[in-house]
Amino acid sequence: MNFNVKVRKIIENDSPLKAVCSVTLDSMFCVHNVRVIKTASGKLITAMPCETYTDKSTGNTVRKDLFHPVTNEARKAFEDAVLTAYDEAKTVASVSNSDE
Repeated sequence: MNFNVKVRKIIENDSPLKAVCSVTLDSMFCVHNVRVIKTASGKLITAMPCETYTDKSTGNTVRKDLFHPVTNEARKAFEDAVLTAYDEAKTVASVSNSDE
């Protein structure tokens, strides 16, 4: 599968959210609002677009992914593509900022 990742926004503050991306799959489908998040241990992970709602029977907040890979191999390939694009975009951004 071919992944074309566009890093839409890089967030440079103390927030765990580091970037928001769009990923086109095999030039056929696009997934928006894929997030790059830095965990408490410092690891970068991807988070899929989701909806959040309150379960009427329990009152609990429920988070449900709108898109997700079906296999571990697909998840790894997707995450590798997103994190590579994020690293590249961050490098380009830091070079651009140093030129100013």
